Amino acid sequence: MMENDFLQSLERRFTPRPPVLTGIGDDGAVLEADSSRKIVVVTDMLLDGTHFRLAEVSPVLVGRKAIAVNLSDLAAMLAKPTAAFISLALPRDNSTNLQWLAEQLYQGLQELADQYDCVIAGGDTNSWEGPFAINVTLTGSPLGKQIPLRSGALPGDLLFVTGPLGGSLLHQRHLTFQPRLDAAQWLADNVPVSALMDISDGLATDLPRMMLASRTSAVLDMTRIPIHTDVPASLPHEQRLQAALNDGEDFELLLAVPAETASVLLSAPNHLHFHPIGSVQAGTGVRLKLANGELVQLPPGGWQH
Repeated sequence: MMENDFLQSLERRFTPRPPVLTGIGDDGAVLEADSSRKIVVVTDMLLDGTHFRLAEVSPVLVGRKAIAVNLSDLAAMLAKPTAAFISLALPRDNSTNLQWLAEQLYQGLQELADQYDCVIAGGDTNSWEGPFAINVTLTGSPLGKQIPLRSGALPGDLLFVTGPLGGSLLHQRHLTFQPRLDAAQWLADNVPVSALMDISDGLATDLPRMMLASRTSAVLDMTRIPIHTDVPASLPHEQRLQAALNDGEDFELLLAVPAETASVLLSAPNHLHFHPIGSVQAGTGVRLKLANGELVQLPPGGWQH
């Protein structure tokens, strides 16, 4: 079963009830600790051979990525990390020094955890005959009063991304990216956000997810989609655009905001970059606005597990 279909079936089956305010279907769950305090919980599992190849990359970078993808989910909920829980499934084979592997992984985990003042508070470790797997769960607290969900986009909103897209695998940016917690803090302090999510599976997959959750449609302006310099400049423009739409593992933020706040985003501090890419409309689906103004249906793309 494809990830989208499976998650939608779970969302219908397990509806939230107190203390869960937001459950399956968003970047994280939101729990009500008491009348004045909320807790955000995110989790991600990474598998050798799917999200990285342990034989080809440093275990330090694998550990770093495992916590970074969760920090990105917290950023998408406008939350900051508080505690981390790490579970490892280590391969039981004679060619792997399990103690060395675990120590290298935790080095990468700790570097980002310390950077964002996140305490590694527990977890589990086991070994088995299968490939290496790591699961990280983070708890977080809201950076401000708003916890925007991917379901809040409204007709008339404008769409922005926090950075250029595409080519994340070519130079291992998918292992070394910086979670957009800086942008999240600034947004929490300055801009009312209608809907927010991170781009993990590619814009051509994640934007339709936001529109489906919001029961709205979008027009995506192909001339305004920022393409990362990691996408080879020697490629034809159409292929470079396809990379920006479909490669995935960008971990930039995708946000919908009221049109009147666009000027605030465009005047953000120099270290932050909010790129306007389109608009939200009534209806369903996502259409791509071509350079000549023609509107065509955005073909499905991106990464599905």
